[in-house]
Amino acid sequence: MEIIPILKTLDKKGVSLEIENTQIRLKGNIAQLSIEEKTFLKENKEKIIAYMIRKDTFYFFRDVLYFGHEELDTLDLNDLKYSGDIQRTISSVITRDISGTKYNEIKKFTQEHNITVQAVFLAVYRVLLYRYTGQKNTILFTNLLSTNEERTLYIKNTIEDKDTIENLIRKEDEAIHTASEEDQWKDLLADREKNKLLGEIVKTGMFFSYNSEKVYGKRFEDRGNSYIDVLVHDDQKQLNISIDCHPSYKHEQVQRLLEHLVNIINALPEILHTVLHEIDYMSEIENQIVEYLSHAESQALEDESLITKFEASFDIYFAKTAIDFEGKSLTYGDVKYLSDKVSHYISSYTKNEKSHIGICINKSEYFIPVLIGVIKSGNAYVIIDPFIPEERKKSLLEDINCKLIFDEVQLQDFLEKIEEIVPVEQNQDISQQDHVYLMCTSGSTGKPKVAINTHKGFLNLLEWYKNDIGINENDKVGIISNISFDLTQKNYFAPLLAGATIYLENTGLYDIPSFISKNKITVANAAPAIFSSFTDEEYLVLNSLRKVIFGGEKIDPIIVKNLRNIAGEIKIYNSYGPSEASDVSSFYEINEENTNIFPVGKAIPKVKVYIMDHNYNVLPLGLKGEIVVGGIGVGLGYVNNANETDIRFYEHPKYGRLYRTGDLGRLMEDYNIEFLGRNDFQVKLRGNRVELQEIESAASNYSSNIRTVLANIVSYNSEQYIAVYYCSEMPISIAELKKYLMKYLPDYMVPTYYISLEEFPLTPNGKIDRKALPEVSFKDTIQTEYIEAKDDIEIKIRKIWAALLNLEELQISTNANFFEIGGTSLKLLQLVKEINQLPEIKKEVTPVNIFEFPQISKLAAHLKGDKVTSDNNKSIEESINTIDETLSILNNFPTE
Repeated sequence: MEIIPILKTLDKKGVSLEIENTQIRLKGNIAQLSIEEKTFLKENKEKIIAYMIRKDTFYFFRDVLYFGHEELDTLDLNDLKYSGDIQRTISSVITRDISGTKYNEIKKFTQEHNITVQAVFLAVYRVLLYRYTGQKNTILFTNLLSTNEERTLYIKNTIEDKDTIENLIRKEDEAIHTASEEDQWKDLLADREKNKLLGEIVKTGMFFSYNSEKVYGKRFEDRGNSYIDVLVHDDQKQLNISIDCHPSYKHEQVQRLLEHLVNIINALPEILHTVLHEIDYMSEIENQIVEYLSHAESQALEDESLITKFEASFDIYFAKTAIDFEGKSLTYGDVKYLSDKVSHYISSYTKNEKSHIGICINKSEYFIPVLIGVIKSGNAYVIIDPFIPEERKKSLLEDINCKLIFDEVQLQDFLEKIEEIVPVEQNQDISQQDHVYLMCTSGSTGKPKVAINTHKGFLNLLEWYKNDIGINENDKVGIISNISFDLTQKNYFAPLLAGATIYLENTGLYDIPSFISKNKITVANAAPAIFSSFTDEEYLVLNSLRKVIFGGEKIDPIIVKNLRNIAGEIKIYNSYGPSEASDVSSFYEINEENTNIFPVGKAIPKVKVYIMDHNYNVLPLGLKGEIVVGGIGVGLGYVNNANETDIRFYEHPKYGRLYRTGDLGRLMEDYNIEFLGRNDFQVKLRGNRVELQEIESAASNYSSNIRTVLANIVSYNSEQYIAVYYCSEMPISIAELKKYLMKYLPDYMVPTYYISLEEFPLTPNGKIDRKALPEVSFKDTIQTEYIEAKDDIEIKIRKIWAALLNLEELQISTNANFFEIGGTSLKLLQLVKEINQLPEIKKEVTPVNIFEFPQISKLAAHLKGDKVTSDNNKSIEESINTIDETLSILNNFPTE
């Protein structure tokens, strides 16, 4: 039972709760309570008291502070603070003066409009805080000017979307008068606890003094550990404005706050009728810094096309090896020959009309020439992973409307006819705005979205990759990510523009160190999670690497240290970018190890990366906002999805076409961008881009009995997983639910935990309270009948499972499925390594074996040589692809 449902049950029975001191008192017909209810009340006394106190506090804010039915915003000023330990020990005071003409203008303005300077300054300060945080319903403190006794007033005001400074000043004046009335003061004076609570929650405001020394009363004797006070003194000649703040606030941030405040004040009364979100409070120099920040434009603007670039490279490196697939190699001349033939083969289907071509083939030496052939034909390719669920594939194909699906059958047909195909010069008029490839991404409506990328954006990306990362003809570039991933695309083409050799393999991707070592790979582009699973011995064989480009998730400093230990001259980069804007928008060369934060850097050439508020205003240094991408890399939107295109893409009058990533970030003091996570329900799990609403939509469609579904990322045993919380009219089989979801969702989006609730916990304003959802436990996984280990091998394998999954050995049935009780592909790699170290094992275990036999009993039987039938319907190829898909990360995730 949960607190909210039990309280509702008591209420229906005519029983109510009251809190007195540290006791719960029951009122009403107590005889109706069941033993279970009485036990619950007794055992959860402290939780119930805490809940009732919080509830009372909330209504205090609503009623006493005149918020009506609006939700209170506790002002978030954390962006102005140091992270971690406080780095200063004493507070600092920063001061600015407003004098002369500006002083006289302000005084004249207040007199003509019959308002106080206090109302003007509070309004200006509230505007600035709104622009900093986006919060509209906040409380500021000020002092009561109508009495000699020092009193602190708490001023509530609400900012409306169409408010101007003039509107807000008048509302502020009214709010000050309302808060000055005796009733509110008496209420706070009588309840010191509530007054103290206000002082702890309301962190900032303004104090005023006139014609006297700058003394601001008792407020400063006990301000807690998070105050920021604006002090205004008027000596009838000038206004002296100071900020006194707790040492936890950064000096440079507070200094900018004061400068921005003064900038707005100085702009009065010219901006009186300006809408609040359009007011420019930054200086011209500051605007230039935050608006046009990027790496040096290292590549000149060119009119050359991608095809022209390919042809030039094919001619220069004609006899050199371009592609190596498991020992089968193609020269640059071979790639030119094959891609020309593919181009004409494709054109025979499209009749030279530009269209989309679906590529649904496995890795081979022909894979890249096919992609280049599609581009040469004037069409755009979209790679459709052969092993994604059929329903998802069907949904994608319906949206894309491909002219041709180039699958394995089509590839064989092409190879059989290749000698008959006679390339002739094609008159393809390919513009820089034409589609070059489509990228499938997760969708909030339950259907994937398909992003369109252009020739100009993609060519710019490839030129950056070749020039700024620095790929040359001596490099060996290893493809260690899934063929359909966003990050993989540049690795197919940029090396060919540089004269390098590309290495691919279908097997051994679960043993990436061996792949790198065997082929002496020099450049690798991957997610950090891949490297996090390597052992010390495996790192030792990576010494051929000279460049590693990471992206998609936080980088563990240990990975950087390990790579530097085995290859001292290695260059390591962090990169970032959305699928909708040509994959990479910014990058950062990592030169430090003793840090937990690696920025995503600055924009690549001809791309702009901004930190903006929800009104597309650029934010100052240090403030958290949405990462918005502009410049040459921004794509054309989504295929047949005008609504989502309108939501994410925007034509800005000043910055041009922009893409809203949905990611949060801030511009650091060194002008590099720090990535801070998502601002919506699109999250990442082990680097994969996951739209929680897509999971919820799929689960809701399983049964009409399911009333409410909520998907969430949860932590269990120091790992992150997807959990589904649901309310259902009738009991449902979570095993069947999972089987259903596997038809519609890729493996990495299928939940591990399934929690049935009678009712969802709600916030006081009626929304689902995600923070109050129950924690997951082992019982929320798909359970099987417990079967004890029957021999030494089963016992040892179970012991390995228990250590990896952080479970008790007796919790694990030998009939349980590794992937249904918390196993992930990263843990799979560790599992394989540890099992192979057991002396009893006579044959090597591969990850494919675990997919075939995910139960201890069947795996042990297989290892002993017994004949065992797999319950897993996946083919070996599909299992390898699943490993690749999960480990290579970055599939359609917008933060490379």
